[in-house]
Amino acid sequence: MGAPYVSSRRLVDNAMSAMLSAIEVYNKPRMTYREEITVIAIVNAWELALKATLRRAGQSIFYRKQRNQRYRSIALDDALGRVDAGKLWPKKTDGGAILANVKALAEYRDRAIHLYNAPSLGSVIYPFLQQNVLNFRDFMVAKFNKDLADSITWQLLPLGASAPGDAVQFMRVDKSAAAVAEVQDFLDELRRLMDAAEAAGSDTARVATVYDINLQSVKKLTSADLAVAVSSTATGQIVWKKMDPNQTHPYSTSDLLARVNKRRKGRKLTSYDYAAICWKEGLRDNQKYAWRHSNGSSYVWSGDAHLSSYDDKYYDSVKAEYTKSRTVTRGQTLRRHGVYDPSADAPS
Repeated sequence: MGAPYVSSRRLVDNAMSAMLSAIEVYNKPRMTYREEITVIAIVNAWELALKATLRRAGQSIFYRKQRNQRYRSIALDDALGRVDAGKLWPKKTDGGAILANVKALAEYRDRAIHLYNAPSLGSVIYPFLQQNVLNFRDFMVAKFNKDLADSITWQLLPLGASAPGDAVQFMRVDKSAAAVAEVQDFLDELRRLMDAAEAAGSDTARVATVYDINLQSVKKLTSADLAVAVSSTATGQIVWKKMDPNQTHPYSTSDLLARVNKRRKGRKLTSYDYAAICWKEGLRDNQKYAWRHSNGSSYVWSGDAHLSSYDDKYYDSVKAEYTKSRTVTRGQTLRRHGVYDPSADAPS
């Protein structure tokens, strides 16, 4: 007997339902076990969405059947690995960063299911939850044309109305050595995941980011931002550092191109490729990636802005479109100044 039939449409619907349930639970004004239930539902949403992606790609979502046992569907880690290996991430998302984000939440979920987490870890997991919802929305729109915004108001997509933001957040943990060790161990795992994402060239803004209520990225976090002071005689302290553009957007245009060319496969991108893709995708208008001082003329960048995810064919088509647009614009400008009159070439 073959593996049971699984509907990708049902997987997608259930994934959306799980994410919506997570958001609803987190935004309840009074809720105990809030972070644990939210993370469990979010991780479940991703597992279903990833399995739907594999099904759409014609891949199995079951392990090889063992004798005298039922078919077992693949676990989250295997689903992530198969989507990553099959390069099934949507073009405009950073698969490596999303993978790190989901794994961070899965680590929290595993601790909650099999034992328990220190209550103070909710402060640490918050930026991962914030970014995860936005990652999920982008993923589902790109892969299945399903938008969370069709079911809830956009203002609810950030998890909660007030982010930890610029204030120092204190984690009040049990002063026992066991509790301190648990907090430290969890933070070490988060740092490992973020370091791995950074080393692979992924955009850490896709891993953990705190957003304001207008969904403008106010800062992105790196593993270095997870600063903690814990001891058996003091409360642990998490500091979310307030970042300035020199830190959040450290790359010049030339640095950006060098970073992108190092990551992507294909021909070496030029400054003209950069100009064309910025025009096409509106990247300079996205403060998550680009920043310019009000009195300045050049932009600085936070990461690769997904430039490495586009293939040569797309760049060539965008360049052709950009060149045509510039030619038309230049012709219109010349005509306005009386420099060029195409009617002179028209037949009499």
